[in-house]
Amino acid sequence: MFEMVRDGHYARTVKTIALAAVFVITLALFTNVTHPRQLDFISFWAAGKLALEGQAVAAYDIAAHKQLQLTLVQFKGLMPFAYPPPFLLLVTPFALLPYPVSTIVWVVLTFALYIIAARTVSSSAGWSATAFPPVLVNGITGQNGLLTGALFIFGMSLLKRRPLWAGFTLGCLIIKPHLAILLPVALAAGGHWRAFAGAAASSVGLLLIGAIVFGIESYREFVEQMPLFSSIAADGLVGWHKMASVYASMRLAGTSAAVAWALHILIAGAAAVAVWVVWRSKAKLEAKVAMLAAASVLVTPYLYLYDTVLLLLPFLWLARTGEDPRVLALLWCIPLTVVLQNWGFNQTFNPAPLLPIALLFLIGRRLRQSGTGQDILGAARSI
Repeated sequence: MFEMVRDGHYARTVKTIALAAVFVITLALFTNVTHPRQLDFISFWAAGKLALEGQAVAAYDIAAHKQLQLTLVQFKGLMPFAYPPPFLLLVTPFALLPYPVSTIVWVVLTFALYIIAARTVSSSAGWSATAFPPVLVNGITGQNGLLTGALFIFGMSLLKRRPLWAGFTLGCLIIKPHLAILLPVALAAGGHWRAFAGAAASSVGLLLIGAIVFGIESYREFVEQMPLFSSIAADGLVGWHKMASVYASMRLAGTSAAVAWALHILIAGAAAVAVWVVWRSKAKLEAKVAMLAAASVLVTPYLYLYDTVLLLLPFLWLARTGEDPRVLALLWCIPLTVVLQNWGFNQTFNPAPLLPIALLFLIGRRLRQSGTGQDILGAARSI
């Protein structure tokens, strides 16, 4: 399915899908110029606008935040600002532009960062990266998955050569910390202490800068609105079909909250152990990164399809190591199915978590076949 598979048919298919995705994203963005709509980016823009007006704390006031959004577009429901002040630092400059224009600039810049990051992994990865279905969701809605995916990929690509800079980059994921839960586990297990220190320094530094610029009160307001987002994850307020976690998938399938939590915690725990074991082993760094990327989207119950951009890394690694392209093509269809579900098709089963689970299985099988299986078993016994 990906460029590393040199079969012309697969390459042409990937390019066609990528071009189609770019066309749809472009159409959505420019339609928003003539008829502004409630894209996810409106939450970022409104928060930044309030900050520019000296009302940064109001970005976390759900009523005040929505009132500003309603001056741009009319909609029902809520589009609150769910991010800590360091992310507010980033989005505030975009509010200097009108909302529709700012949306275009945001998507273009984050998409460019993502493609540049993907090309640090493989110089031919541009088409594959563009064709990956979660990219389409980010481009249409103006979400931040392309940015967080780029930070993750950039950080991992620097880990071997410039570990301190890798840590500085990875620490920037403090803007969306639930995607970085397993980073300390991986870095500690692998003995990457310079990267660990760099990540700690940049994350704490960004938190301090946020406090200096917007005040401690902004953190207090951010924490006070957390019950809403806990409720979104636990009670499915936006719809289970729109989320990508094990918990959400099980709830959509009709299980009780207790059963869904039990399975989610079991799979998340297994993913964390897998990361610890593989990162302690002598497996190649690229394999460890693939494992970490797949596991990272299994640990948090609060997850959407746009957050799963970093799953590009396991796809690229598996393709490069000779995985059957038919298997990869089949797995690639899983997030495409979820995209269609987000647009109202077949909301009876959410297959999103099957993708990282399947990727973890394939990565583990590849590691066993590569001869590192005994070393991994030895690492496992040391737990």
